[in-house]
Amino acid sequence: MTTTLIIIVTIAIALTLLLAGTPIFLCLGAAGVIGIFLNGGVAELSLLQTTVFGSVSKFTLAAAPLFILMGEIIFRSGIGKDFYHVFSRMLHRLPGGLAIATVLASAIFGAMCGVSIAAVATIGVIALPEMLKRGYDPKLAAGSVCAPGALAMLIPPSLLFILYGEVAHVSVAKLFTAGILPGLLLAFLMCVYIIGRLLVTHGEDGKLHKDHNPLTFLEIAKFVTKLWAPVVLITLVLGTIYLGIATPTESAAIGVVGAYFIALVIYKRLSWQDFKATIANSMSITGVILMVFVGAVIFTQFLNLLRVPETFAGLVVSINLSPFLTLLMIQLMLLLLGMFVDGASMILITTPILLPTMTAMGWDPIWFGVLMITNIEMAVITPPVGLNLYTLASITNDVDIETILRGTLPYVLVELIGLIILIAFPRISTLLPGLMN
Repeated sequence: MTTTLIIIVTIAIALTLLLAGTPIFLCLGAAGVIGIFLNGGVAELSLLQTTVFGSVSKFTLAAAPLFILMGEIIFRSGIGKDFYHVFSRMLHRLPGGLAIATVLASAIFGAMCGVSIAAVATIGVIALPEMLKRGYDPKLAAGSVCAPGALAMLIPPSLLFILYGEVAHVSVAKLFTAGILPGLLLAFLMCVYIIGRLLVTHGEDGKLHKDHNPLTFLEIAKFVTKLWAPVVLITLVLGTIYLGIATPTESAAIGVVGAYFIALVIYKRLSWQDFKATIANSMSITGVILMVFVGAVIFTQFLNLLRVPETFAGLVVSINLSPFLTLLMIQLMLLLLGMFVDGASMILITTPILLPTMTAMGWDPIWFGVLMITNIEMAVITPPVGLNLYTLASITNDVDIETILRGTLPYVLVELIGLIILIAFPRISTLLPGLMN
């Protein structure tokens, strides 16, 4: 059987299994095993023993379950709700103040948990009813909960950056710092959209917030007393990474200890049942991610044996398009793929294929990683695999899925504008990593 025919058969098997609703790790793993067998028989399959074990036993990957556990603790401690309350009080005089508070609270919560659906669930359960009670357009209210939750993917610590760094052989610490400015940029653009929309449509915010009294010194002191610990935790986790004091895995361990301390000692909100749930849920999520990772490793081994990534890179270069047009085509491909495949799977599938193309075009892999995660942010707020859409729909009866979708779609355009800015100005992504030792 020729190499081309093996590739066609293997990809056809993977797509057939995917369309049949088979879990993604089985699609990748089964297709990879069949492809390797067709290429080299049983003898070549023996390579998987060392390849799979070597991939999942790396120290860097230990950061993933630790950050997932940290996010679970934060999620159950109520810190996200406190941040939303603080920002809503501070910004109540701005047009769309509650919606802007939702964006900022989601961004900060994302810096503590790194899981987009957790940010949507935590902030949404309090922010959405509050905005609807104060007369916000249901579409605007739903969109301002759903879209900012995706910022957790870009603002460190990010699980997707850990996976990308492992596959692309890029420093996870530098990827974390690379996501800070782009994450803040997207949060800023979302806030600008909210203000602009209300100004253009003559929003009712002036009327909506008249019943709020100005912030008092006592109230500010209360906020500081309550929220100093989470702020210190964020600074400690990210600061130790940025300064090179600790690896991402070590800082994740620090984050878990700090999160438990805040939840148990300072907030006193973590019951024994919640404690067990944080462990159980973290183990479950980690298990799923590792199974996908193993499936992707097997499929990647098949691709490498048949030199598919190098062939793809050669084909792209031979088309003789400019690097800019090539980059745009790849971004479009990622955007379309993200509508049907979850973020972790997309990174694990596409990165090995695109890596030689990155090298051939001279692109910075850190910058490209930021662009990929930004694409995935758009994917989680677009159907049919828009996890944030369904998460919000599952926690509220105040708005239906159609309203959520219509309110969130404008943010896809906002994210697209942000992506264009990040493409045009790579320095936004590479500035902070360049300052690291």
